[in-house]
Amino acid sequence: MTTLMDIVKKKIKRPGKISAVCLMLFILTITPLAAYALNVNAAAVSNTRGKKQAEKTDSKKEDEIHLLPVAEPESAPLPDQNEPVYEPVSHTQDNFFYRKTLKGIYSSTDLYFYVEDYWDTKYVYAKIQYDVSQLIESAASSVTFAINDVPIQSNKLEYKDGNSQILYVKIPMDQVRSGYNSFSISAYARLFDQQGCVDDYSDANWLGIADTSYIRCGYESRDPEHRISFYPYPFMSTYNPTGKGLFIAVSDEAASGEVAAAMSLMADLSKQTGKRNEIELCRISDLKSNSPSDTILISDYNNLPAEYKDKMTKAPDSSGNAIVNFIDDSNLKPLLLITSNDDSSLKEAADMLMDESRRKQETGNLAVVEKGSGEQAVNAAKQSDLTAWNYTLEDIMGSGLSFVGPFHQEKYVYLPVSRDFVLAQGGKVVLKFRYSENLDFKRSLITVFWGDVPCASKRLSQEKASGDELNFEMPADVIGTSAASLKIAFDLEIPDLICTPRQSDMPWAYVSRESAIFLPPAADMRLSFDSGVSPFSRNGKFNDVLLVIGDNPTPVELNLLGQTLAMYGREAKPYGTILVKRAGEFNKDDGDYNIITAGTLSGNTFLAQVNNNLAFQFSQDGNSFESNDQLILSREYAGKIGVMQLLKSPYSLNRTLLVLAGSSQDTLKNLEDYLRDSSKREELKKDCVVIDANQNITTLKFIKAEEVKEGPTLAEKLVRNKKSLVFTVIATSAMFLMLFAVIIILLRIRVYRKKNEE
Repeated sequence: MTTLMDIVKKKIKRPGKISAVCLMLFILTITPLAAYALNVNAAAVSNTRGKKQAEKTDSKKEDEIHLLPVAEPESAPLPDQNEPVYEPVSHTQDNFFYRKTLKGIYSSTDLYFYVEDYWDTKYVYAKIQYDVSQLIESAASSVTFAINDVPIQSNKLEYKDGNSQILYVKIPMDQVRSGYNSFSISAYARLFDQQGCVDDYSDANWLGIADTSYIRCGYESRDPEHRISFYPYPFMSTYNPTGKGLFIAVSDEAASGEVAAAMSLMADLSKQTGKRNEIELCRISDLKSNSPSDTILISDYNNLPAEYKDKMTKAPDSSGNAIVNFIDDSNLKPLLLITSNDDSSLKEAADMLMDESRRKQETGNLAVVEKGSGEQAVNAAKQSDLTAWNYTLEDIMGSGLSFVGPFHQEKYVYLPVSRDFVLAQGGKVVLKFRYSENLDFKRSLITVFWGDVPCASKRLSQEKASGDELNFEMPADVIGTSAASLKIAFDLEIPDLICTPRQSDMPWAYVSRESAIFLPPAADMRLSFDSGVSPFSRNGKFNDVLLVIGDNPTPVELNLLGQTLAMYGREAKPYGTILVKRAGEFNKDDGDYNIITAGTLSGNTFLAQVNNNLAFQFSQDGNSFESNDQLILSREYAGKIGVMQLLKSPYSLNRTLLVLAGSSQDTLKNLEDYLRDSSKREELKKDCVVIDANQNITTLKFIKAEEVKEGPTLAEKLVRNKKSLVFTVIATSAMFLMLFAVIIILLRIRVYRKKNEE
């Protein structure tokens, strides 16, 4: 066989030294490519073998399609319409359904409810208010209930003159577990007319679940036994959802590390407060002026009063470790004391309490948090942020998705993204699925929705029933939008549907647990109160937040900042960045952060530095605000308002400054009260809000360029495009070497010809 090298030798005839160099270069050019090809081929073979092995393992795990058995309608009992009677308990917790309509012959829905570790649960039952189609045949229709996939009750379905019906389901306590529980409702609804079955009209056989339906848990609260693992109980509980009576206190010195840790815990605890947040931030001296209360006390050990030091189980040593001690105060009320000889370690102790996996390990009343113990988690989070946008169904749900029954079936995949998430370009979905072979393949298909926006569809085929795939990139019209879920819908049409099919004959589809979703977050930032928690929170964690407080902050100022962080930390996770500086310590070199500040002109000197940047500037005496071209203020009104304003930071590009300003402590208190109400937070719009003494608001827009473009970092680009980048580098290098070798060969031929001509 004639090789390329033989051809080159024949053309050159007498290659000599130069041609030998050319050949060496040629070999050097070909060798890496060959090696690369061999590696790629070997990797492909290995991947294929691994994939086949994984498929074998996966098929063993997932061959069983989740099919909740339905009762024979003829033998199903009538619903129990009497509310269960139990012994009285101290507390109940209701979990309400969203309004839901189940359509088709076989359809189901789930409600998830949570049982806390500190509950001594006495009973659980469900109240279901429902409506059914007037066309269903009661002799052939039933509904089945299950707890954690275990069937517990079935009832006959029948139409009752257009009236809503109520039934009760007693849930066995031996099937209820701590943590999340799923309550499933599966309807088997058939349609008949005088000639027989008309189930092809799939929208006509429906069961509607009203949003007045709920699951009720009756419980007594357990003794916390001073166990840190129970945190945030008893300081926060389901029977005190506002946090009323809880104080988070710092020392009277209000050291920076103390305030940073207190603000982190404030944001974390506020996730459970619901409609109103009554948690108070204060100094130790303020505790004495209040009635006995539950207290979380955060203090540098040197700033801790002797009365608290004497109560501690163990004092911190000189290593800088932090101590978390759950004890009782002098009024025998719960006291969680966090202290250290190193001010910077207090935030690490707060992160430990926020990190459930670490907190659950602390089953006693004393925990030692080693200095630097959180750094590993912080660094791991930074590294994983670049790849954390890759999910599988197993990551999200722990299993695949089952679809059972003819006609339209849909299920939701609730995405593990934070509220500040916005989809960037490059999002991708790879679904691997299989389905039954008794379908009408001309009419059966799969559709995927981003929220409620359809993104891609594919028709099912008999040839690929045992292993099909839908692979697509997110369409351009959903880039820059957010969604809480992906909806996957199958239309499973069957030819010649008989009137009474056995359940085993029902069509089915299964989306494998290894199906993948890639959701890169957009880095665009819009400065507006109605844009969610951005830019102060990113990926669920505080995003380089610097709090600038007055040199002698008041309880009102601390609480106002605490409520602000509660608003921006609605999904607060541990290991976010929160720093605190006194106004007198701040200089412009410290400004590469997203800054939040609060106070009056006289109490917070930082406000004097940024006064010229404000839309509503302080008057010269600081007792009121000046008018501007959008709002003329009367003299009296100008002294009774508080102002919240978002600004592009004057200290750093693509950073934000949030100013919460008032002319007095009363106006700041009014801002604080406003932010305690979660429903009022939703009214905040645009980039500037004026709040008067009656908590009436005026929203204004002063930022002309709303978008602050913040492109992806180099590391993000490498992660997103690493395959393309590797291929480009290799291909470019190979082409360059080949070109270089060809040029040398051509030059050698030309020199050789000139010598022959001479």
